[in-house]
Amino acid sequence: MAINDERTDANFIVGGYDFLSELDAQKASLDLSKIKVLEERVKASRPNDIKAVYEKAIENKIFKSPIGWQYLARLREKLYASGFSEEELIPIPIPVSLTRHSAFENLSIQQRIKPDARDSKAEFKRLFPYILNIFLLIIVIAMFIIASTGDSDNILNYKRNVTNRYSSWEQDLTQREKVIREAEKKLGIESSEGYYDDANND
Repeated sequence: MAINDERTDANFIVGGYDFLSELDAQKASLDLSKIKVLEERVKASRPNDIKAVYEKAIENKIFKSPIGWQYLARLREKLYASGFSEEELIPIPIPVSLTRHSAFENLSIQQRIKPDARDSKAEFKRLFPYILNIFLLIIVIAMFIIASTGDSDNILNYKRNVTNRYSSWEQDLTQREKVIREAEKKLGIESSEGYYDDANND
């Protein structure tokens, strides 16, 4: 049986079933073709032939739609009527889930509320390198601040410290020269140039 040509784009009807997609409808149409071939080749009056077709169809997974599974169910009913017991017949497998399944549904209430400890550990391992880098960066910045503001000479504050020391020495020498000149004046010693000037001229 072909797919119903009168269906709309939203309807894919085959064999009385309305499928959700065109692909599913095509599988159902193919199952109908297989069923037609099997019914032509199998003698319905011989139970062993029916059982052989039933088992081979299941083992080879030839049916892919509810239409094919319905055909297998009809064969099973004929086999029951012929005297076969349920234990003698292979069950019909349904290869698709009929309900939506979520892993979340299998969790207990506590597991749904509290995150898994393994997830927390994995999250910590992922974040640890970033935390460590931030910590090291803070330490480096602190070291730079201490080095640049400290009194001991280092590559960051060497020029400033030397300039400060030179200014201090220069001020000290000028102060001493002033004291010496005042002493010379008291002693009546005349000098045309000061010691500090002589030192600059040298």
